[in-house]
Amino acid sequence: MQSVVLLLGSNDLDASAKIRRAAELVAQRVGAVVCLSTEYRSEPYGFHAEQEFVNCAMEVATQHDAYEVLRIINAIEAELGRDRMAEAEVKSLTGEQYASRPIDIDIIFYGDSTFNDERLTIPYHHLDERLYALRPVAEIAAERRHPALATTPRQMLEALTKND
Repeated sequence: MQSVVLLLGSNDLDASAKIRRAAELVAQRVGAVVCLSTEYRSEPYGFHAEQEFVNCAMEVATQHDAYEVLRIINAIEAELGRDRMAEAEVKSLTGEQYASRPIDIDIIFYGDSTFNDERLTIPYHHLDERLYALRPVAEIAAERRHPALATTPRQMLEALTKND
């Protein structure tokens, strides 16, 4: 079994329901839920949108390899209404890096492994700079050591928020 930390996010009109349904599907298809954070609300990161985001993190024990976990979570996103082609069109029209989405599921950690190829970047890119990700991840995996940065989510969160 491998420990996987996922970040779930949505800025759908009923984001909390979307997050809950995504967590249920992850539990059914990826593996047993070890823990689930509370929900955190934040402004969209890297683009403008009317709806705020709801994020939560979950740790799952899985027998799947990282690429299979990615395939499964991408299928869950599509099932819950994520349309990457429509997002690409919006980003092209607005010139922004990101767009609203009904659900987004990212792999934050996969055990202590690192991946960096065209399909997968683990640990999650720029985790130490993204408050919307750090808050829920630090809640459930505060002392987990980032394999590349050699710091924990708790330390990253403290560094990011020390001047707030």
